[in-house]
Amino acid sequence: MKYLIFLKINNLLHSFYFFDGFLHWTIQRIAAVSIIFFTFSLAFLKTFWFFLFLVLFLFYHIFSGSRTLLVDYIHDFTLYLISNLYLRVTIIYFLKTIFIVFLC
Repeated sequence: MKYLIFLKINNLLHSFYFFDGFLHWTIQRIAAVSIIFFTFSLAFLKTFWFFLFLVLFLFYHIFSGSRTLLVDYIHDFTLYLISNLYLRVTIIYFLKTIFIVFLC
């Protein structure tokens, strides 16, 4: 009986894992299309909000793609944790720098 419950929980978690990959792929493509859209919009309209959204989508796209590379190609757990931490700190630093430069 316990085995059956664990099997159902495992199947449920596996289905969420499948949707997580699909969701990640979909959001990555939406971010890429948004980058193209905001780049062309910025070329014609030249407003601060288009630039802000362009930067946000660009950094999300870079962060998401880099994280995919880390997950797929780094198999050592310690190196993965260090790389993931470095990636997050770098993205936070760049976003902070951009907001300080443009808001001050």
